[in-house]
Amino acid sequence: MTYANRGLAFEQMIDYTNQMYEQKGIAIINKRPTPIRVTSTRNGIVEGFFEKPSTVDYDGTFRGRSIVFEAKSVAGDRFPFQNLPEHQAEYLFKTARHGAISFLLVEFRKSDEIYLMFAEKLEPYWKLYKKGVRKSSILPITAFKLHGHRVTSGRVPIDYLRAIWRALRGGLLKSEEKKG
Repeated sequence: MTYANRGLAFEQMIDYTNQMYEQKGIAIINKRPTPIRVTSTRNGIVEGFFEKPSTVDYDGTFRGRSIVFEAKSVAGDRFPFQNLPEHQAEYLFKTARHGAISFLLVEFRKSDEIYLMFAEKLEPYWKLYKKGVRKSSILPITAFKLHGHRVTSGRVPIDYLRAIWRALRGGLLKSEEKKG
């Protein structure tokens, strides 16, 4: 697998999961297209450029709530913040402040584990990283175990909505969107 395609299998499983969520009437979650402008096509080769940075990978609705998330896959047991562009992180934090269920979904291939970390828990780590605090550029899997939620298979291959539902029911996530 090439460096560029390291997360493709993970994204394909998320896409399949989202199709199953929709078929079962659980949620509607869509993959956001990357805004690309095609400049020419010759002999089956398409040339173009990114029009603007994309926001996040996925968005949708679950139980009347807006959901936005970014999905990443890493080989080891640490998530390097360099894998999360600033505009994506800021979008996660901004949507969370407006009441969205906003999170980072990370596949740790070394341990074959997937974790979800809500934007509210991710933001303090991000701020340390942006301040240049020593050893803050990498978020170890232990931080995800402590402040995140393990995602397993269930009614779908990557049942991240089950982790969200548990957090909502347990009061770990605000149950209503902010008004006003």
